[in-house]
This record gives sequence, structure tokens and C-alpha cells, in this order.
Amino acid sequence: MAVALIPVDAEAAPRKRATAGPSSIQSQPSPPPILAAPVNASPTPPAPPPAPMGVFGAAVPGAGKLVVSINSVFGNLAGIKMGTRTVSNEYIVTNVPFFLNPKQPVRIIPQNISFRTQILGLVYGVTDDFAAVLTAGTAEKSLEALTFKGKSGILPLGRSYPGTEGLADFTLSGVYRVYHDDVHRVMVNLGFSFPTGSNTATFNNFLLPTGVRQNIRGFYGMQIGTGTFDIMPGVVYAGYLGPWSWGLAYRGRLPLAANSLGYSWNYLLDYRLRFPLGLSPSQGYRWGDLHELNAWVGYTWTPGLTTTFRVNGSTQGPIRGFDPEIRGPAVPANPAFYGGQRVELFGGGTISGKLIGYDNWTLAGEAGLPVYQNLNGPQIMKNWQAGISLRYKR
Repeated sequence: MAVALIPVDAEAAPRKRATAGPSSIQSQPSPPPILAAPVNASPTPPAPPPAPMGVFGAAVPGAGKLVVSINSVFGNLAGIKMGTRTVSNEYIVTNVPFFLNPKQPVRIIPQNISFRTQILGLVYGVTDDFAAVLTAGTAEKSLEALTFKGKSGILPLGRSYPGTEGLADFTLSGVYRVYHDDVHRVMVNLGFSFPTGSNTATFNNFLLPTGVRQNIRGFYGMQIGTGTFDIMPGVVYAGYLGPWSWGLAYRGRLPLAANSLGYSWNYLLDYRLRFPLGLSPSQGYRWGDLHELNAWVGYTWTPGLTTTFRVNGSTQGPIRGFDPEIRGPAVPANPAFYGGQRVELFGGGTISGKLIGYDNWTLAGEAGLPVYQNLNGPQIMKNWQAGISLRYKR
């Protein structure tokens, strides 16, 4: 706190007995030193408005602070696209070959996929500018698949409704604030994903084109984990002025190497006998590099209540390598039918518990849908996604 000291005159005459008249007032010494209140002192600046729920690494909690969050995300995929064109089931089973046997068309097509994730997040402020972030949780996926009869034709045979669930991949990240002032801030982050999720989940009683129901390995997109160690770099710029806030963010997910499935020589020989024209089995596969860019704007209606609008653009390459166990004549069994480009729009909001007397709690939510999809396909397309997050800071 700034202080102002009013000095005492060192040459002042000693105090005399008060006498009547003006001279008695003039003979008084200067008043003792006092503390003066600071003039135009600025209060501690408020915390910046929150970024949308779907943006990672836009803030750090401060030294010694811990944020615990429970994040639920769910969504749906339905319909098939080849590039930007929507195609029918009948078109696919008469025109798209099975990649392990180019002379046979595919016979199994996904109709609907729903997914749900429950993620626990821990953010600890190591310093005022650096935080460590840990995430772990579970995921569930449900599939409706349509099987066509025999090796050709457009006669539907029946449907299967398999599902997978389990632990998701564990992530550990660091977020560092490299610059901030009264309006702007810049954050960089670097994370790693660890293959704690399974990539060998099985579909039970799955209907094949022969009419037989059999246990098979789940398709790539239905596996809970990637089986790979991934690096996740990112950078965030955010700013605010008055009730308005805005920002740009990039984050990638880049597999460092293919997962190792460890096929035996007997298995490889059997595979080659079954699929003489198929690709040579690799020692695993890895998902294509994923790049995401977010841009958002927010408005704070009252302290503790902020709404946001976010645009998300993403691009991802196809799967490299393949798993010979995922070998049915199905659209999602082809590793080339993954990845593509997508643009999505999201609306959301954040409510602070301080509005009802719980300062340490925050509730955030967001929902959106794609407005552009250019998919490596045929591939099932995304319909919508929503999420909710409950956070506690101490």
C-alpha cells in the first residue's frame, strides 16, 4: 500500500502555553505524521472470463490451487458420406470393394453409433504461470450395423447391436502462460497420451453375410483406446474487454509409433492363406494425425454467467497400417475409411456457483453439430455432440 508521510518541521519552536488571540494558533507545531489513503488505487483485476468447455489449456488456476472436474461428453453418428456426398446403403454394397479382397463388395454397413465418455480431470497450479493436467476416465460406444446377405446383391439379412466399454487412454499435460496483460494472454501446452484403453475389444454374436453369428474383433472406431503413445501440442490466445471475450486455440494429437499387436507366425501364415490378395499384415497400426483449431467469442452477462459461441475445425489422416483381426467385409474394417475434415458449431455457457453462494463450484455445458464434413469414405458421419462439466476449485 502506498503511503504519504507529512514531515514535522525540525526548526519549529518548542510548545508554549496557549494564550488568547491569533498568535496562540500560529505557535502550534505541525501535526504528527499520518497515513494517507492511496489515491485512485486500482483493485485486484478480476479473473478472465472462462473459455468454452471444449477448449483445452486456456487458463491456469494459480500456485497451489487444485481444480477437480468431472466431464461427460456424448454424441451420435448416423448416415454415410463419401467425401462431401451422402450415399445410400445399396450404392455402397454394389460399388465399394472389400479392401482385403478387391473382387468382393462390402456387405456390412454401420447405421448408427452413440458414444459416451466420463472423464475425471485434475489441474494443479505448480506456479502462477504453470499447471499440470491429468485426465483419466471411461468410454462407452454402441453400434447398430446392417448386414447384407451373401457375397453380392442388395438383400438385407439382419442387424447387429454390439457395444464396447472400458478405460479411456490416460493423458498428462503441462500448461504454461507465456504472456498476459490486462486484456490478452497466451498459453502453450504439451501433453502425452498413454495407451491405457483397450484396442482389442470384441463384438459378441455379430451377424455375418453367411447368416452365422460370430464373435469378432470390434472395428477401429469402436475400440476404446488407440494402443499408441501420442504427443499433444497446443497453443491458446485469449482476450477480453468489458463483457466481451474471445480466443483462438490449436491442439494436435500425433501418434509416435504404431501399436504392437504381436502376431504369431502361425497366425500370419493362416492370414495369408485366407486372404492371398490382401495387404501384408503390419506389426500394428496408428490413427492419422489429428489437428484441431478453435475460435470463439463469449459474453459475460453478469459476473459468474458467461455464454460462448465456438467454431471447431478439424482434419485427420486415415489409419496407417491395419489389424488383420479386423477383417470382416465391412465398411469400418477398412483403415482407409477413417479421417477427413469437419467444421462444427457449438454454443455453451458457464455458471459460477458464486451466484448461489458456492464460490468454489462451476458448471459448464456445450452442444453443437457439424455444418461441413468431407470424409475419407464411405464413412459414418457425425450428427451432434454435447457435454457438461462440473468443477471444484480449492
